[in-house]
Amino acid sequence: MKNKSIFVIEDYDIDFEIIKKEMEENGILNEIIRFKNAEDALEKLKSEEHPSIIILDIMLPKMNGMEFLQTAKEKDLLNNSKVIVLTQREEDKNRIDSFNLGAVGYMNKPFDIYDFISIVRSNAE
Repeated sequence: MKNKSIFVIEDYDIDFEIIKKEMEENGILNEIIRFKNAEDALEKLKSEEHPSIIILDIMLPKMNGMEFLQTAKEKDLLNNSKVIVLTQREEDKNRIDSFNLGAVGYMNKPFDIYDFISIVRSNAE
């Protein structure tokens, strides 16, 4: 059986490359599909098979990560996809709101690679 994909919604190239490299080097072989903005990811969720995991940056152009999470939940687009939020913001409100909207993880950048890989592995299909 083929592993489900992982969506990475991240606008910064360097952060995306780090995420991708670490997952590959740690044996996470799911297809990684990148989006530089939340709107494109929402459109993909409407039309395609849902990913195993959505790795979501909060600070994005146009629609931010919290707005994406709220919209995806309201429109029932997450299905069984697990959301891991990555951010440079250390606001407790974002953390609480993320979990209230269904996120399974919340990590501040720069994040600990071992913690990141552990949460991805425990939620990947």
